[in-house]
Amino acid sequence: MSGRVATLGSNGAKTLDGDWLDDIDREVLALPAVIAAGTLFVSRVAINARAEVPIDLVALQEWLVPLTAMACAGSLLAIAVVHGKPFEMLGLAFVGVFGVAGTVARPAYTPTVVAIVVGTPIALGDRLRTDEGVRVGPALVTGVLLSGLVASLAGTLGVDVALSRSLGSQLTLVGVAGTPVFLARGRGDWLVGAVGAGLLVALGVFTPFLLGATGLVAGAVVGASVPVMALAVGGLTTTASAALRTRHRPALLGAGLLLFAGIPATIPRALPFALALTLLVGSVSGGVGDD
Repeated sequence: MSGRVATLGSNGAKTLDGDWLDDIDREVLALPAVIAAGTLFVSRVAINARAEVPIDLVALQEWLVPLTAMACAGSLLAIAVVHGKPFEMLGLAFVGVFGVAGTVARPAYTPTVVAIVVGTPIALGDRLRTDEGVRVGPALVTGVLLSGLVASLAGTLGVDVALSRSLGSQLTLVGVAGTPVFLARGRGDWLVGAVGAGLLVALGVFTPFLLGATGLVAGAVVGASVPVMALAVGGLTTTASAALRTRHRPALLGAGLLLFAGIPATIPRALPFALALTLLVGSVSGGVGDD
């Protein structure tokens, strides 16, 4: 974070210069959305696990779903205004504005789906290009994740729901498995990822029904095999480990949002998914490569 420049006002008091907004990092703008999405994720898991809690989780979830969508749309708009490059600003604003409209007004659902499908790649493309050209690895993984987004949302518009949901789940999970490409990875990060994948496989072997139910309720995963889910968990834990090691907070929040959002098969899931991609793709400038 760059430091704020203080100047003296006419009364001798210190004031901030006109660029003080630039001092607000992306992770600060995204944090409310991450907290809301994380709370919603935990409530979904608790409901599926039939946990004994003193509050009505089902009633709470009815409030949390639109709240999370609004928080993510607000974060996208804030990032567009404060940090957006020209095309990134256009794409994120498109997604954010329609995200709010689609959350509060049912007739705006279809235009919102279109806005998310069109606006997200416009925003991400601006970050994947450099003076030397397109970053191939991150661009490929981003393309797979965007394909998962498109396929998943197609089902909400009535396009062969079963096939769309299954294809969307497969593509999204494969894309999530490739997210380590956005950061510099070390051997320890790969080890953490291997442990995460191994634990998922063990859960699938010993408690397959629990894994399936939790994956469906908390992650909206449909028709994905245990190996594909294990690859996704391994990739995501590798990314989280690399983000923690390099202290790259936006990437860490992006990895968390991918977990909390699950498969982007609805607008409330697609908005945190789009925000996660915004944070992760913005991490590419930090360097890609193995230590």
